[in-house]
Amino acid sequence: MPDPVLKLGLDNVPLNTSDRFSVSRDFMTQRSISVMQAFTRSDKRRANVARYEAEAAAAEAQRTVSLANVQRSAASAWLDRWYAEQTGALLGHHGHPLELALQAAMAAYRSGRGTRADVLAAELEIQKLHDRQDENRTAIEIATVDLERWIGAAARGPLGDPPPLEVPPAASRLAQDGFDAVPEVAAGQRDLALAETAIRTAAAAKTPDVTVELTYSRRGSAYANMGSLNVSFPLPWDQGNRQDREVAARLAQAQEARARSEILRRNTQAMVAARLAELRRNLERLKRYDASTLPLANAQADAALTAYRANTGSLAAVAEANHRAIDTAQERLTLEAKTAKLWADLAFLVPLPTAQTEPATGSMQ
Repeated sequence: MPDPVLKLGLDNVPLNTSDRFSVSRDFMTQRSISVMQAFTRSDKRRANVARYEAEAAAAEAQRTVSLANVQRSAASAWLDRWYAEQTGALLGHHGHPLELALQAAMAAYRSGRGTRADVLAAELEIQKLHDRQDENRTAIEIATVDLERWIGAAARGPLGDPPPLEVPPAASRLAQDGFDAVPEVAAGQRDLALAETAIRTAAAAKTPDVTVELTYSRRGSAYANMGSLNVSFPLPWDQGNRQDREVAARLAQAQEARARSEILRRNTQAMVAARLAELRRNLERLKRYDASTLPLANAQADAALTAYRANTGSLAAVAEANHRAIDTAQERLTLEAKTAKLWADLAFLVPLPTAQTEPATGSMQ
């Protein structure tokens, strides 16, 4: 029910003659107090309650969407920082073979088996590696600043272990359940429910409310006090151009919300299916890198350095093999980072109950 309305009034005060501005001498002058109450029909009250509840549910759904986005962004920033640090460790590991190649080139030059150009080429490779390391330090700092946006000062601390790369069980369950728990899909459904309650509210508004007003009026002491009761209600004389159009507009909005909800569901279904397929394919590629590609690249670099030391190979072959080993390891790490991002997108389709900052200093799990 709407709140009652209290009205205070001073009516019919004389403005001329000898009784002007008197509130008691003229029989028409009265001081009144009234209470007015609008009586809303029960179906309209239920429609309004349903609309308010739908608005609250839609707002909560949007909050869940925001929470999921924040958690995915925080997880992505954590992974960026971790893999930037792993890249730095990788570059440092491959600095040792380049130092050995430089030592071998200098030894060959001093013994007359090599040239000064070989020594300079080896030094150039080391300088290129140092440049890549400087670039990596910048990437680490940028990733740390980005992570600090989400978890604060804890981003400056050491990171723990990353999560195991596997297909998140929750993603498979969501596909079986029709993705109703995915925040974006749930928000679309809540918007549809809100649009449908707006239809009922508009339809209920076609029936006018009744307003009752009770008034007590006090006149001068020589006259009787008065009481009055008034009943009022709107006259919807042009429903076809007013109320009916409002209902039609709400129906159109509900149809749009229904279509938008279905599009969100289909887009989510396609996105999850595509990322699951890419995640599974990347996991197989990582296994192949670990089983054959990386060992072959490292073995080739070792063989080239051994041949150069034995004076049966060239320094150019050593540099090329080292380049290939570093690039192969970097490609493998880049693939792992991309796979981890896919994992995060799928694992955080539905947000955790509360946002956590502790994983930045421990395990991400």
